[in-house]
Amino acid sequence: MSIIGHFRREGDGLVGRLATLALDATLRLTPTSRGNAKGPDYLALVGENEVGAAWRASDVSGALVNLKLDDPTWPEPINVRVMAAEDGVFPAIWIRRTEPADKGGEKSPERAADKLASPPGPD
Repeated sequence: MSIIGHFRREGDGLVGRLATLALDATLRLTPTSRGNAKGPDYLALVGENEVGAAWRASDVSGALVNLKLDDPTWPEPINVRVMAAEDGVFPAIWIRRTEPADKGGEKSPERAADKLASPPGPD
C-alpha cells in the first residue's frame, strides 16, 4: 500500500490531489443522490469530467471512503482508500488489486501490467 495523495473536507464532499509516476490530478468527490442501496455515495470528478465513484466505508479499516477510479488509457481501474485522520488531512492509499485464488487447477488470466518485458537477447 502506498500513500498517493491527500484529501480534505470541502462542504459536503472531499477535495484532494493524487500524484503517482503517471498521474497528477486534483479530484473532487461530490455527493450523489443514490438511486439504490448499492449505488455510490460520491462521484469522483476532475474538473467537470467523471472519473470514478466512491462509497462510504462500512468496515473497521479506518477508511472514510473507498474510491474506484478509471481512465480509458489505463489497463484497469485503480482502487484507493481515503483514510480518517485527526488533523483533517486524509491520506489516500492505493490498494493493489489481488487476483482470485487458483480454483480447480485453472490459472487466473495474466494482466498486461503484471507481465515483465523479456530481457534483450542476441540476434
